[in-house]
Amino acid sequence: MENELLKQILAKLNEIDDIKTGLNEMNNRLNRMESDISEVKQDIIGMKEEIIEIKLEQQLMKQDITDIKQEQLLMKQDIAEMKHEQLLMKQDITDIKQEQLLMKQDITDIKQEQLLMKQDITEMKQEQQQIKLVVLETNKRTKEIAAKQDEHEQLIHLLGMRSLKQEAELNRMK
Repeated sequence: MENELLKQILAKLNEIDDIKTGLNEMNNRLNRMESDISEVKQDIIGMKEEIIEIKLEQQLMKQDITDIKQEQLLMKQDIAEMKHEQLLMKQDITDIKQEQLLMKQDITDIKQEQLLMKQDITEMKQEQQQIKLVVLETNKRTKEIAAKQDEHEQLIHLLGMRSLKQEAELNRMK
């Protein structure tokens, strides 16, 4: 019996050794699990830090996007103003072209009037030349008439004197 008891004790000791071995293995596993959990916790802390950095970057990106949208709105407003100015400039150019066409028409009219005036001046010069000829001829005739008139006056004077002499002679004769 003692033997048996010893066997049982030995068996129980073996069981205890097996349990110890199992416990050691469980301890080792637990240590590895704790190590793994510690690594996971470190990874989680790292991930949290990365998430915080990502959130910061996200906020910066949101701010950048807001700034870009603001700049985009300003650019759209600038573009709208430029388009409005461009329309005004196009209208000004259209007005200038119209004025230019009117000016060209006015210049054409002035040139036509100028041609008519040149023709009138040419005709006036011709008429003036004819008038000069007529005046010179009239002047020549006037001089001739004046010369003849002088001759006639002298003749009339002579005749008047003769008439007076004849009358005086007649009166004396009477």
